[in-house]
Amino acid sequence: MESGKMSIRLNYGREHVECALPSSVSWERLAKKSRGKPAPFSELLESAIDDLRAQLGRYGAARGCRMLLVIPDHTRRCRLDLILPRLTSMLERDFDARITLLVANGSHRLVADESLTTLVGEAVRLRYPISQHDCLDRDSLLFFGETSCGTPVWLNRRLRESDWVITICPIVLHYFAGFGGGPKMIFPGLAGYDTIAGNHRRAIDFLTGRLDERAREGNIEDNPVYRDLAEVEQWIPNWISWQMVLDEWDDIRDLAVGPPIEVHRKLAAKAFSFLRIPIGKPGDVVLASAGGYPSDVNLIQAHKSIHHAFQAVRENGWLIVLAECSEGIGSETFLSYFDCGSSEAIVERLRRDYRLNGQTALALRLKTEKARIVLVSRLAPALVRKTGMIPAADFEEAWSQVSAGLSAGKRARGYVFPNAAHFLPLASSS
Repeated sequence: MESGKMSIRLNYGREHVECALPSSVSWERLAKKSRGKPAPFSELLESAIDDLRAQLGRYGAARGCRMLLVIPDHTRRCRLDLILPRLTSMLERDFDARITLLVANGSHRLVADESLTTLVGEAVRLRYPISQHDCLDRDSLLFFGETSCGTPVWLNRRLRESDWVITICPIVLHYFAGFGGGPKMIFPGLAGYDTIAGNHRRAIDFLTGRLDERAREGNIEDNPVYRDLAEVEQWIPNWISWQMVLDEWDDIRDLAVGPPIEVHRKLAAKAFSFLRIPIGKPGDVVLASAGGYPSDVNLIQAHKSIHHAFQAVRENGWLIVLAECSEGIGSETFLSYFDCGSSEAIVERLRRDYRLNGQTALALRLKTEKARIVLVSRLAPALVRKTGMIPAADFEEAWSQVSAGLSAGKRARGYVFPNAAHFLPLASSS
């Protein structure tokens, strides 16, 4: 991107905002270069349907079987409105399946009925029973076993009340589990609160008092969080996983159907290559959009974009993040950790009393100790300040904070990151 006075349009919630980029900064756009036109969606869809049909037949799915379709919640883009009509039609016609749908909310909040219609499409919403997993509803949970790390695994009882489980999900980067999708659709997607907390706390190395270096985006080999949750496969015998790698326009770049861990590992390597963006020297200032709804629906989700954009900014540099956060924080336990003050104090509390999203609070606090982060959002300014970030109502207000902090007379290096939720900037040597 050439230097000079220019304007860029960035996503913010369900809308767009125009940001006038000051000419005092040499700006570079962080975006994935085109990898060619993707295959037509209809072709990929039919191929996956054929593959799924063949696997169900090979593994002995009987006619009239109870089929549970597990789908992501509203915080993930997945093309469900296009996939589900064709998929359910095949399952009914070829297997006379009794189909129910279950939303894998994990620890996320339940959504209103109209949001479910938007999620799956009106035809599917009217034809099939659909319910939402609630991690706090103990009556909906059954004990499945204990992982080798000692995590007690309580999962939604519908998993045992079904003959077959089909999970449908995109593979996305996850800042401490390595990748989303795959086995995460069941654990934590359909897990109880204490089970999710038991797994997520493995992102923290309590010996060093820091986040475990192995619990990072793109790593599933020795990641303690991923290795723990991946053990869920042993308790769900008739489980077929439909997984996709999507680009920023929700076009499918890769797709596979089969055993959840096998498919996840196969696509993860391809996904990491596709989802990372090489960069050179870190910037003095980074302007990042989370990519709009649903990636910026709340602060917990927006932190994933903050985490990605943070990789592109130098120490003590400036990061402006556009994330609407229309649903607020997204966690009842997150903000209380910032009462501790420093990251060291948060670690001490986590050692004594870990609560869900505690690792996210620690991760954000560590970032605000190394860079100055200005958040443009709908959150109350006092809440933003509590996290150590600087609140701003719009880009102009944010830039007024940044410009005052940049070195006078020195041309700053800047990056514009239009889709921080989707991609990860990494130094060329990474």
